Amino acid sequence: MSKSPQSAERSARAAGHLLLLACSKNKREAKAALPALELYDGVNYRVLRLFLNEHGWPAGLSIKILSAKYGLIDATDLIESYDERLTVSKAEKINKKVLKTLESFGRPQTTFINLGQDYLPAVDGIEDLFAGREIEYADGGIGSKMRHMKDWLHGLTNETATLPRQKKGRSYLYFFPDWDDYISRPFIHEVDEPDAPSKRNKKYAHQIFGAEQTPYDGMLVSLAQLKTGKGALSRLDPTIGEETDLRKLMKVPKRLLMFGDCGAFSYASEDQPPFTPAEAAKLYDRFGFDIGASVDHIPLPEIIVRNKNGDIERKSLSLKKRKERIQLTVDNAEKFLAARRRHKYSFVPLGAIQGIDTRSYVKCVHDYIDMGYRHIALGGLVPRQDKDILEIVCAARNAVQSRTRSMKTNVWLHLFGILRPRLQTTFRLMGISSFDSASYLRKAWLRSDQNYLSPDGHDWYSTIRVPIASSKRMRESAADHDIDQETLAEMELRCLEALYDFDGSTKTRREVVDAVNEYGPLLERRGEDNHFFEKHTALLEDKPWERCRCPVCKEIGIDVVVFRGSGRNKRRGFHNTWVFYHKVLHGKSIPGATSEKKKSK
Repeated sequence: MSKSPQSAERSARAAGHLLLLACSKNKREAKAALPALELYDGVNYRVLRLFLNEHGWPAGLSIKILSAKYGLIDATDLIESYDERLTVSKAEKINKKVLKTLESFGRPQTTFINLGQDYLPAVDGIEDLFAGREIEYADGGIGSKMRHMKDWLHGLTNETATLPRQKKGRSYLYFFPDWDDYISRPFIHEVDEPDAPSKRNKKYAHQIFGAEQTPYDGMLVSLAQLKTGKGALSRLDPTIGEETDLRKLMKVPKRLLMFGDCGAFSYASEDQPPFTPAEAAKLYDRFGFDIGASVDHIPLPEIIVRNKNGDIERKSLSLKKRKERIQLTVDNAEKFLAARRRHKYSFVPLGAIQGIDTRSYVKCVHDYIDMGYRHIALGGLVPRQDKDILEIVCAARNAVQSRTRSMKTNVWLHLFGILRPRLQTTFRLMGISSFDSASYLRKAWLRSDQNYLSPDGHDWYSTIRVPIASSKRMRESAADHDIDQETLAEMELRCLEALYDFDGSTKTRREVVDAVNEYGPLLERRGEDNHFFEKHTALLEDKPWERCRCPVCKEIGIDVVVFRGSGRNKRRGFHNTWVFYHKVLHGKSIPGATSEKKKSK
């Protein structure tokens, strides 16, 4: 077999570790394509997934799978389910193709082969191909092979780049994006207007929940707050000599990480980011961030701009302009890293990647590793569909593994703004190190049917909407229905009293629902009639707030499911985030929390 100069060079060097697996008959049920590592569900794959979920991907570990249908594929390749078995004759036929693929792979330092007898002919000749390198074969029955593979995996050097003060044993970090998401304490029942927290009594979620129950590993704060005038940074003067202690201002304890980014979506309609790489690096240092992201520019296909008349309109970005934004992001990442090194700033530099398609994201992964980044973030994923995000994340993992084959430490991968429940299992399996999202917080008031997450994290409830009678919208609605202000106020009071009497068990569900449906849907949601009747009934029947042991639900009871002012709505968002972090993300019991039996709605 002749070799090109390039393949000969690759073959001559030590190149990480290679695990060769046979596909399995057992496969997970899936309507769409999944990573091969996730689709196959034989015992060896369960052992492998458990290892990767618990320990992450060892640097340079490549996992190749011999598939009866697809041939030699990578574990990160997206494939659809099938029913086909690799026979000896077919294994012999694909032998040359398999060896050619392995030749281009380069000679790994160690190889572990876990194949059945029918599959082995497909790799006949691998010992000559990898001559002088360590090759192990799984032997014995299925149990013996499984244990042998497990021992080999545990014998690999396995470290991933870390962050300062990273909690020991925590390998999948959640950062909570903050845009002044705090509440006032004690809780105040709104009478005239939604409560506005004062400087004296405002509390962030980490203050409400305390050290044992804080529902995030760190906070993400955007430099864009300096331009928007909203958020904690807008209340700090970054000029030299002025107070710039962000951690102190937000009462963030040292156990939590402070992550800074540029807030690229906030300036997506601008031709240039509002910060230069040097300015961003200086600001991260001045504000005391633990991690700082390079200055990126999102190559959206369409942006929202304001025309000459002041009206908002949508404008398409040409492919050329989008590619220019990607290149600008890459250039900024290089300048940002140089500025951090030049000034010896102490924050961890994180390279923010933008792309148009999977190929462009993968190219940037290689570029950033070449620059020297050991912490990388994939940005611009929020508007994309799940299947596209899945493809990009899997391809990024493959690229990272190919580039860390001579390294002892793997690259840290972060996902900007992404919390997709259906993909969480895959994200962890693909070795994502961290992510940020305010999704569960925002659902508390942005959705009409998913506002309150059940204490076990399985189900969503709607809320009971009791708009404030004195608000402008309610006054206008009342006027449209020939209802005077006194009658409107009486309807509001009757609704609230019914809710509190119900929480005290002196009102029936029907009485409460009638009071709510007379007031809220009639005026606030014109044209929607009373289609919330069933949702209100289910919520009041289950009383999920009574089963929840989070500090929010224990403090305000039924008020947590009342959609009214920011005090209740943000508390409900804190509850959702608490359940997500402790029950959905990590699935662990919480101090003071009790178990519950799932109820059907």
